[in-house]
Amino acid sequence: MIEPKTLTDLLADDPLAAVQSAIVARLKALLPGVAIVSHPGKIDISEVVSKSVVAAPGIAVGWSRIRAPRLVDGSTSIAVEWSAYVVVEDMAIAGKRKGREEVGLAIGRRLVEIVEDADEQTWGLGNLLPPAADPPPELKPLFTVRDMTAGAAYYAVTWVQTMVDQGRSLFAGEMPEVAVTDDGTGIDIDFEGGLPPEVLALLAETEGGA
Repeated sequence: MIEPKTLTDLLADDPLAAVQSAIVARLKALLPGVAIVSHPGKIDISEVVSKSVVAAPGIAVGWSRIRAPRLVDGSTSIAVEWSAYVVVEDMAIAGKRKGREEVGLAIGRRLVEIVEDADEQTWGLGNLLPPAADPPPELKPLFTVRDMTAGAAYYAVTWVQTMVDQGRSLFAGEMPEVAVTDDGTGIDIDFEGGLPPEVLALLAETEGGA
């Protein structure tokens, strides 16, 4: 049964914010010289061109969708579709001029490598699974000719990652007591003391309809 929670408690227990902060912190360490910021969701391309989201070269880390698949044991996890938006422009690096497409590809490729790396992909957290293989992490360009004439190019690296143990399992709690009947021909199970209310209610409905 879900217990009441105040808004303060909900914010304190928000697992998504913790993961997003961990991603941003790790990317800052692994990509020196690139601005890394958090973003609350999908980015409007006009915001990127105006550089109101993050200065180039930069990455804005946000999410676009959350699903809550129920696993076989009845527990709930949260599958998050993450997006790292890359903003680049023509720039001089080590005294040489580099085009925005070259810079964007270099940063995007590095992001994919980080997301796929076995030592980095859980961002130092213990409640994350590696990124899903279907769909796999991908890099894609999201800019138009108009954006190019405005001086910016825009890419996105996307991946799906699951936070585990985000909901109570239907089978949480003590196991029911099991005993062999006196005559040895059957098994007597004490359901009342070992099953959660949700399962007991389902059993009651089944017995009532029989």
